[in-house]
Amino acid sequence: MIAMLANEVLKERSAAARTATGVKEAEELKTRTDESGSKTTLAMVGFLDLLGFSHRVETVKTEEGLLTIASDVEKIRELFEYRSTGKSTNEVHNILDKTVLAFSDCVVLAVSLETEMVKVEGAFDVLGSEIWDIAMSQSRSTLGGHFLRGGIAVGSWYYDRAKDLLVSPAMVKAYKEERDRACYPVIAVSNELYYLLRDHPGRKFYSKDADPFPDQFSSFKHPKSGKQVRFINYLRLVAPSLDWQYDKATRDAYMRSPPNSDERDRIMQDGYMRNLSDFFEHHKSMIVSACRGTKGAVREKYEFLAQYHNTELKRFLSDRKDLRVRL
Repeated sequence: MIAMLANEVLKERSAAARTATGVKEAEELKTRTDESGSKTTLAMVGFLDLLGFSHRVETVKTEEGLLTIASDVEKIRELFEYRSTGKSTNEVHNILDKTVLAFSDCVVLAVSLETEMVKVEGAFDVLGSEIWDIAMSQSRSTLGGHFLRGGIAVGSWYYDRAKDLLVSPAMVKAYKEERDRACYPVIAVSNELYYLLRDHPGRKFYSKDADPFPDQFSSFKHPKSGKQVRFINYLRLVAPSLDWQYDKATRDAYMRSPPNSDERDRIMQDGYMRNLSDFFEHHKSMIVSACRGTKGAVREKYEFLAQYHNTELKRFLSDRKDLRVRL
């Protein structure tokens, strides 16, 4: 069983980064509130949907098939914490001023950049943590056989919960990223958001080795426009965060070994590597299974994923040629 832990690099902050970056951004960003209490805020917004959903709905022939599609949509909503009943999850949403909405197979999420959390942590770390969360949810979705595509962007966000009214230029940008640029099962990143993170002063508080930015995104050339499209590199973000506790035997061996010993380090490393191998093996099987019987433009999407998988596999497990995807 593959257990995934939060990325410690993104969770452990420098005290200097929290203070200096947060104060500067707090002075620059002002939340606008209307008479009803609804807010217009600067936010990072994501627009995500299920790959091939329309075709599945159009070709469904039985009630059982329709219910299966509905179940798949519900799973995606749960992964992105739509209407979560978890107390801790809802507390985090409140702290981040995070909104998650769902329309059919589409999920829209927004995280404000004008909160107390941003004042303390700084926008660079808040954005980085949310991108990591999206990568984690995308990874779990893919390992469940549900491929996503979408876009994320930054801009204005207005949502009146009481009236269920949403007006957001950022959501329109994210939708256009999904529609026009995410031609493969990826979550495309707007150029504006990419450069905001690349040039953000919050990066200077990280050493070169600890800087999270270089691992957040990958890219490809759009087959029609020839322009570069950047997307969330979910494999690169999730793989280092896999748990070392591979099974009960691994945990038991760890507990029997001397504290602070080389033996414990070896057990943890071995458990992590086993989970890492399983992770890539499962990812491979999902791509191979989904690609089976496809052709044309649909097959090209999975061929892209195979290439992406193999590139990241080489980084983490260069000697495991058996885990390469061959379509």
